[in-house]
Formats: sequence, C-alpha cells, structure tokens
Amino acid sequence: MKKRVLLDILVVVVLTVFAAQLRVHPFDTTFRIGLGVIVFAMGCLYKKEIPVLWTGVLVSIAILGFRTWISLRAGDGLLVETLLDHIPGSLYYTLFAVLLKYSKVLTLENRPIHMGFALGVIDFTSNIFEIALRFIIVQELIQGSSFPMHLLSLLIVGLLRMFFVTGLYSTSQNQSLRLIRQAEKKKLEELVLLTSSLQAEVFYIQKSAQDMERLTKESYEIYKSLMEKNERELGKKALQISRMMHEVKHDYTRINGGLKKLLKAPERTEYTFSEILELSIKVHQTYSSDTDKHVHFTKDLGLDFYPKDPLAWTSILNNIIANGVEAIPRRGNIHVQLAKQEKDLIIKVSDTGRGISSKDVGHIFVPGFSNKLDEVSGCYSNGLGLSHVENLVELLKGRISVTSEEGKGTTFMIRVEENYVIRGDYSEL
Repeated sequence: MKKRVLLDILVVVVLTVFAAQLRVHPFDTTFRIGLGVIVFAMGCLYKKEIPVLWTGVLVSIAILGFRTWISLRAGDGLLVETLLDHIPGSLYYTLFAVLLKYSKVLTLENRPIHMGFALGVIDFTSNIFEIALRFIIVQELIQGSSFPMHLLSLLIVGLLRMFFVTGLYSTSQNQSLRLIRQAEKKKLEELVLLTSSLQAEVFYIQKSAQDMERLTKESYEIYKSLMEKNERELGKKALQISRMMHEVKHDYTRINGGLKKLLKAPERTEYTFSEILELSIKVHQTYSSDTDKHVHFTKDLGLDFYPKDPLAWTSILNNIIANGVEAIPRRGNIHVQLAKQEKDLIIKVSDTGRGISSKDVGHIFVPGFSNKLDEVSGCYSNGLGLSHVENLVELLKGRISVTSEEGKGTTFMIRVEENYVIRGDYSEL
C-alpha cells in the first residue's frame, strides 16, 4: 500500500476518533450520537483510494481503545466492564463501513440527494445495530412508550448528518469543477489567441509563396526575352534567379503545409462575435495594465452572431484593439460598436489615442508603414498588423476604412455583407 494512502487512513482514523468524542446522550442511557461518523463519511468520500472496510475496522479499534483509556483514567469502572460498555459504540463504525462498501453508495456522488438518503439509512441502521448490541452485551434497553419516536428521531438525525455530509461534499466538488472549467476556459482562450496569431503568419507565408510564384514566372519571361536578344550571360542569371525563386516557393509551400497540419483549430468552434470580442478585450486589459496604461473598454452590440471564420475575426479585433491601446499614451477609452444596416454588418472600433496625421492616414494599411514609436526600445513598430487586417477583411469580401484626428483619436470601420460572415442566424441584443 502506498505511503500516501497509509497517511490518509491515519488522518481519517485520528480525526474520526476525536470528532466522536463530541457527542450527546439523547435517551438517558450510554447510547450516544457523535460527530465522528460525519468525519468518517467525509474521509471516505474525499479519499477514494483508502480501503473503506479496513479503515472502518481501524476506526472501531481506535475508538474502543481511546474511550476505554479515558474511562479507566476517570475511574469509571474495571477494564472488562469498560470494554463491554464501549464495544457497541465502536462496532457501529465497522457496520457503517461494511454497508458503505457493499451498498456502493459512494458511486452516487453525481446524485447527492440519493446519496444523502442512502447514507442516512446506513447511519440509522448502524445506530439500531449499536442499540441491539447494548441490549445483548450490557442488557441496556431504551425504555418507555416513546420508543417509536426515539427511532424516528434517530432516522431524522441520521438523514440530517448525512445530508450535511453530501451537501458539503457536493459544494466543494462543484467549486473544484468551477475552478477546473475556469482553467480549461483560460487555456482554450490562450489556444484561440495563439492559433489566430499563427494563422496570421501562415497567411503571410502563403502570400509570400504566391509572390514567389509570380516572381518565378517574371524571371523566366526576362530570361526568354534576354535569350531572344542574344544576351546569354544575363539570360543565364535570370534563369538562375527563376530556379532559385522556384525552390524558395517550394520551401514556403512545405512550411505552410506543415503549419496547417500543426495548427489544428480548437475543438470549440461555436464562438460568437461577442465572445471573441470579450476575449480580445480581456487580453488587452491585461496588456494595458502591464504597460502602465489605464484603458477603459466599452462596447455597444446591437446583435450577435456566429462567425463563419472565428479565427479571422479574432485576428481582426486583436490587431485593431492592439493598435488602439498602443496609440493611447497613458489614459484613454476604446469603444467597439456592432450594428446592422440592411444586409451589411458595420463594426466600428474607436480609440481616444494620439490620432493619425492627415498625410499618414492613406498609408496605414501599407505593409511596413508605422508611426508608432516604442518608447522602451526606441524602434518603430513593423507595421504589419493593419495590413494583415485589411487582407483578412478583403478575404471576407468586406471593406475597411479609417478616420482620425490628431490629438483626439481614431475610428476604424469595417463593412461586410452578412451572408459572407454569419453562420446561421444572428440574434438581436
């Protein structure tokens, strides 16, 4: 048996013995009702690896020894008399463990009401067994015409004790499940963001492969043209460039194929637009806090829908919101609005950042252009985020535009036809 299991058994035994000393005598006899069974039942529920039957036997032996020692120390009688007096109460736990094991009550943890009732019946049965043993061993009997009421009281006490056990156990299990679900949700959110970011890289690799293909064809056309003009040396160099471009294109294609196999989308694909937005806001709230910025996010969604391509929308929102956070010097607001105009969806993302000058507005979607300076590194941003957003919007058959005023902020507006982006029906909020 593993050391951890032995330690768990020891803990359950010790705690049960001490809890069993907290007891009442309801019938003016030596029969008692204690809290030990609550601890024992909880231990068996939480520590499923411990052997229930042997743990119950050890509890019985420990309680018999402990109570006998206390009675002898108090001078309450001789050893034999004391042992006989405490045997029924200690064997209560043995019978409780036997019934617990062979009734398979512990398998009902997903049905707490059934479990609480079954444990209550086991508690009641074990108490009746203890009363019977007391009559057999020490001729002690509950007297009076109220005996049926005493039995009913025992049943009620048993049910209350065991429903307390199952209630506490179910509450703790539900809390554990909530924590597990929260952790799983966080991991899933991280996976969605990671996948969407890598999907952007795959998009650029695929675009580069297409550019390579065009360059290969153009180089080959230059080769043919030079050969026709009898420029053989230059023609050979053009042909060599064409071959090299062709090899690079194949390398890009292999990398792209490998990444597509690696980037399996998360199992959950039914993210709504509002959930994707909430995920992006949560991430950028953390990012803004880490960069000592105080950014207040608000949203106004007139409807919600399931996107056909949730990863594309994750990348679009991430890049635009990130652009807004970077444009805000210290404090500011970012507002996201979603509305429907006839058959079009209109998404607006506005920030109260430093804005863009009129001469730069027409260049912000050009790859490599950026007017954002990293105050830490002293380097400008690579300017790929917004060009990627424009490419994704075009793939969704939509259009993106920007309006900005220096010192006041920037608004990006995306207009897409609902037929190209909505999977199923939309819901109004």
